[in-house]
Amino acid sequence: MKKIGILTYHNTTNYGALLQAFALQSKLKELGADSEIINYHCKSIEERENITFPKFEKNLLNYLRKIKRYYGVSKKRKLMNKFINNNVLISNEQYDRKNIKDSNNKYDKFVVGSDMVFELGINGGDMTYYLDFAEEEKRYSYAASLGVDKIDDKYLDMCKKELEKFRHLSVRENRAKEYFSKILKNEVYVDIDPTLLYGGDFWKNYEEQPKDIPNKKYLLLYFVSNKNPQFEIAKKIANDNNLDIIVLSNGKMKVDGCKVVSDASVGEFLYYIHNAELVITASFHGMIFSMNYNTNFMYFTKSNSASRLDNFADITNSKDRKLMDNHIPKLECDYNNINNAIDKLRKKSIEYLKTLI
Repeated sequence: MKKIGILTYHNTTNYGALLQAFALQSKLKELGADSEIINYHCKSIEERENITFPKFEKNLLNYLRKIKRYYGVSKKRKLMNKFINNNVLISNEQYDRKNIKDSNNKYDKFVVGSDMVFELGINGGDMTYYLDFAEEEKRYSYAASLGVDKIDDKYLDMCKKELEKFRHLSVRENRAKEYFSKILKNEVYVDIDPTLLYGGDFWKNYEEQPKDIPNKKYLLLYFVSNKNPQFEIAKKIANDNNLDIIVLSNGKMKVDGCKVVSDASVGEFLYYIHNAELVITASFHGMIFSMNYNTNFMYFTKSNSASRLDNFADITNSKDRKLMDNHIPKLECDYNNINNAIDKLRKKSIEYLKTLI
């Protein structure tokens, strides 16, 4: 049996990043593959995700902010690690940029994806995620996200060089496919985020009910700051529909009239989305898991998320769920078209994974 190594962002305090890694590893295993996530350490990602203590920098104020964030997510970090230890199959060997080439001796194929693994701006220009260390016949991707509209010019030539060596190039967004198809010789395919390879019945198995969940129905805000204009719209929707408001936050904060949760476990994160009367989010995976559970949702975009969310709304017939100043969707979400679109995409992506195995 071929041994498959998955390269992705798994060591993280981001729910979506961890769950997409878990989902891809789980589906490959379910389909009969001998697969595991490569325990690769990217310094930029681990610092960005508050996994490692921040390196000293001359800008003292900025350095102190990073230290505050690091300690602020300490409980959440432990809860994420607990989920990883209990559920995710990760290689015993640890790799970094210096020794990642040695992994060629262990794996017959490498799969990079999903998440924004092709966005060099967030991983410090780490070409490992372009599989530059791997033997050419072993290079594959699955729903790899570029995250932005194009590759930065300073990286473009070396990225093109490595991408054209892929045996199969699969991306997550249609816009990434269009962009890569213009600059590469490869045929480029689109596949769904790994978390959508499973429906809500699968994810329910990993839910944990929070101890202090409100008795009343609630509106869930995820990746929504009280400084966003959408926050005031959410408060009005909650008031009009007699809903409590729960805010899932990456940091501790106080918001009048709202319950703020900054250290939910992975299982609690799933529970909060599944049981919400409405989810309002600017997070790609907040939107995705709402769809998985058929939970009513509205999404809005920020500058760093517009491409990902709008693109997926296009291919799932859910553009009407976009919350804008001049458009507030109705509370109830019609899932007929959304579920049909996801079902077709899911079947197609599973067939690709079968051929990969």
